Amino acid sequence: MQHFDGVRAAAYTPAMPRPTPAIARHLLRRDDDFPHRAESLGFRFHSPDDREYWARDACYALTPEAIDALEAAARELDGMIAAAVEHVVRRGDYAAFGFTDRLAALVEASHHAAEPSLYGRFDFRLAPDGGIKLFEFNAETPAALLEAAVVQLTWFEETPTGPQTRPGTDQWSRIDDALVARWPALRLPSLIHFAAEHERDDEVAQVAYLMATAREAGHEAAFLPVEDISWQPEAGFVTPGGAPLRACFKLYPWDWLDAEEGGRLLPLGRTRWIEPARRMLHASKAILAVLWSMFPGHPLLLPASLDRTAIDGPAIGKPALGLEGHGMRVEGVPGDPSTEIAEGLPSSPTIWQQWAPLPGHATPQGDAFPVMGVWMVGDEPCGLGIREGEELVTTLEDRFVPHVVL
Repeated sequence: MQHFDGVRAAAYTPAMPRPTPAIARHLLRRDDDFPHRAESLGFRFHSPDDREYWARDACYALTPEAIDALEAAARELDGMIAAAVEHVVRRGDYAAFGFTDRLAALVEASHHAAEPSLYGRFDFRLAPDGGIKLFEFNAETPAALLEAAVVQLTWFEETPTGPQTRPGTDQWSRIDDALVARWPALRLPSLIHFAAEHERDDEVAQVAYLMATAREAGHEAAFLPVEDISWQPEAGFVTPGGAPLRACFKLYPWDWLDAEEGGRLLPLGRTRWIEPARRMLHASKAILAVLWSMFPGHPLLLPASLDRTAIDGPAIGKPALGLEGHGMRVEGVPGDPSTEIAEGLPSSPTIWQQWAPLPGHATPQGDAFPVMGVWMVGDEPCGLGIREGEELVTTLEDRFVPHVVL
């Protein structure tokens, strides 16, 4: 017992401070002006169909330890995926990946040629206690690059520090510099064409941004609507003016190209494509099952298999060649957060992964569920982009929310 001024007092045990959560959502003063200022960066799709794609009243704050953990996880998993890809090619069995024989041959040839890659994105679950789990790796047409690389960095630099404006002292965003530095490693001709569907404003903006990074790296860059690429027997794939397409970044999946009438010409062409065909091994959800078979019980992985019965409890079924959250089948979860299958997508095997719901963060409208998008340029993790939705499965319709580091 302790005594103060002769008064008998109970023994005092100081309360232990609560640990700072790895991630927290901060409600900010609403800023409707910034998305319009960001149009000068090419970010003109901030309000598609009057929907607020850019979060105007919030940000996520992460601890430095959480950023270090995400970076370390991405680095470790990048090596694990490389080992898994090597295992798949050595085995020569691509049935689970959803490839046609022609696409499998293209993938295998690209792998043996060791064609270099530009970028990719890990999608992670980050728990408040700092625990990390891999949902998937996006290696073909990763969305939200412009937003992660330059838009949120501009927001951070332009927004004054304050509890209602912007907390934090830093942001994990080295993507822009990394992309500029990466282009020479691809060993491409001086002129690079950049192809996308010209009616997709978001895709055209992503391509325009990548064109700017290529130019800064010393390349010439020219935009080309993907539907305008044609074929000449002597020259291979050509531009509308008949110039040979020697190097082309395409924001268009390999399996879509393979399924189209011109797919039969892909093995005959001499174009260097970015991303190369070998990245289809990384992009297919089937790599999740290969990872689990090679590294069972790894703390960064969730159990995954082609066999639903191999996954205990609730599970999510992902099309091997799925994109943008389409066609997710969730079993054993109340409310059934499954998503619709997009029309026209090639069918592919279903990969089952143990269900690990995203942690919810309270907002005035209800819970929000953020997924951590860690960007790789080459084999280096270099930045974070966060998308959040009101449902447990993240889709292209969900918001982009900037982040800060405390």
